[in-house]
Amino acid sequence: MTASLFIGRWQRFHAGHKALIDTVLKEGKKVIIAIRDTELSYENPYTFEQRKEMIEKIYGEEVNIIKIPDIDEVCYGRDVGYTIREIRLDKKIESISGTEIRKGSAKIIWLTGNVGSGKTTLGRILQKKLNSILLDGNEMRYAVSETAGFSKEDREAHNLRVARLAKVLQSQGFHVIIAIIAPFQDTRDKIDKIIKPLWVYLKREQPEDKEKPYEPPKTPDLIIDTDKLSIEESIDSIWRGIYT
Repeated sequence: MTASLFIGRWQRFHAGHKALIDTVLKEGKKVIIAIRDTELSYENPYTFEQRKEMIEKIYGEEVNIIKIPDIDEVCYGRDVGYTIREIRLDKKIESISGTEIRKGSAKIIWLTGNVGSGKTTLGRILQKKLNSILLDGNEMRYAVSETAGFSKEDREAHNLRVARLAKVLQSQGFHVIIAIIAPFQDTRDKIDKIIKPLWVYLKREQPEDKEKPYEPPKTPDLIIDTDKLSIEESIDSIWRGIYT
């Protein structure tokens, strides 16, 4: 069976792309999706592997995915033996902007857990994997709360400042990883009213420190037991949680 080839950046893979490919699949034809190997930038925030994973989540083995160099034109001569075909879609689908889809799907992941639970370590790995912005505890202290202390009130004010900053970054299309303790449940409830992040609770058995109280989340989106899971297993669990 011959195949139909689709070439694109697929940044990110959205409804308009799916409608194009579905048109050919419904005709019973084999589909090859060529992903252009674009350099990472604001307009191209996803790696080849991330874009490949997006498409595989939708189609599985129904399509064949390949990587090609970043190209700016397709050239052909006479009698090349294949057809160059334009597929016209419903205008509503064609008008979907990949950039706007990306902005609408930007995620905020908040890694909460007591001191030493692995927030910064996992946050830095996720930052690279998601091509995202990392808001880390100590750095954010200097950036937005340099004069704040560590009372419950100061901690809450600091957490809410970070939440509002994350909301701005998300509105600009960036994934945001937050690696900050956020130790109190009532503060986390207030954060939910601002940004509603994916709460990832990094659980670790440690002696209780009355000077640094921590209230485990009541209903986190994910619980990662860093005593039992390796770094790789923890990242894999968080990654699945983000995309399921």
